[in-house]
Amino acid sequence: MLYELVGIARVPMVNHHQEAASMAKSIGKMILGNRGVIRDLDNWGVRYLPGIWNKNRESHILGAHFYMKFDCSPAVQREIQRSLRTDPRMLRSTIVKLGGENLSSLID
Repeated sequence: MLYELVGIARVPMVNHHQEAASMAKSIGKMILGNRGVIRDLDNWGVRYLPGIWNKNRESHILGAHFYMKFDCSPAVQREIQRSLRTDPRMLRSTIVKLGGENLSSLID
């Protein structure tokens, strides 16, 4: 299945891109370790959030945004979603299913 992930990681004071890069790396290892394929990975940089977000007893006004398109099985996608919900580095994330079993079904 083809999926699209948009994530917003917290921004530490020292290195702004460290959290988003480490989150994308850990998600990528999960996908590749379970015979998945990463189609696209894009860092959208640090941006202001629409308001003050509170998570894990911290207030955030900035977020490191990233985008990933990948193929994997539905079980791996559920595992990725579970790990994103429990990771304290992530502020928000969304995974959207884009298509069918393979890329040729998306072209038709």
